[in-house]
Amino acid sequence: MDDETLAPQEAPDDDLLNWVPPELEQRAILTAEKDAGIYRSKKIQRKRKEKRLDFGKPPAGRNSKLALAFLLGAALFLALGTILAATGANGQQAMQDKTQLGFALWMSGKAAVLCVLLLFFLPLDKAIRRPVMLTMILASLIFNAAGELPGAMQTAAAGATGEVPTEALVAIAVVGTLLGLVFFPDAWLLLGLARRRSSEKLAAVLGCVPVLVCLLTVITDLIKPEAAKRPVYLTAMEGLQLGCYVALLFSWPVLDRPVSTNPPAINISEGEETDGQPE
Repeated sequence: MDDETLAPQEAPDDDLLNWVPPELEQRAILTAEKDAGIYRSKKIQRKRKEKRLDFGKPPAGRNSKLALAFLLGAALFLALGTILAATGANGQQAMQDKTQLGFALWMSGKAAVLCVLLLFFLPLDKAIRRPVMLTMILASLIFNAAGELPGAMQTAAAGATGEVPTEALVAIAVVGTLLGLVFFPDAWLLLGLARRRSSEKLAAVLGCVPVLVCLLTVITDLIKPEAAKRPVYLTAMEGLQLGCYVALLFSWPVLDRPVSTNPPAINISEGEETDGQPE
């Protein structure tokens, strides 16, 4: 009876229950925008890391025809440049600059580099591929460095004065020749073979330095031909050969498989990850 006499209670106002102070609402909006900005920033950084050059992984090697073109270009420019530099007046000048011993070692080094390019093409068995390549690349480094040493030592001895001992200049020439191997791609390929890791990308990046040096030398010799120490076309041939070689290292895993074969089909199930290293 009493319940019938009571006035009905009003329903709670939804607007009052959902009401949020304006300060808190503005702060929530700013926090959401800040969180979204941080998320976008992290996403951009993640994409940049994915695009970053990973020196520990071999090149993808998807286009065998392009890699074969780079390989043939390197071999062609190497052979043509060596013939032009070793014959005629250029050969006589090289004989004087390098001495007879140095010239013979230099020619042996060029032949060894040509053999290395041939090994990049031949489909050798995996059991002997790396040992043979390691031996040939090591021989090319030794012969090329030994071919430069006699000429550098002779030049240093000829330019010696009373102020600087001859032995010091010869030692500087030897150290400079050996330090030049740091920017020679084969030195880093040799390290990759010895450690059984991929080093093509690192060798290619450091190999860009002598390519740029050749390019700057060609430009300088064209501007001032009277100051050129050697014919411009020989320097251009050397730069083209190194450029094709560097492009080959960027495009194909030469330490893993020959350029004459297509890349094998790799089936990776969802969730699996690989380290990119050759077996």
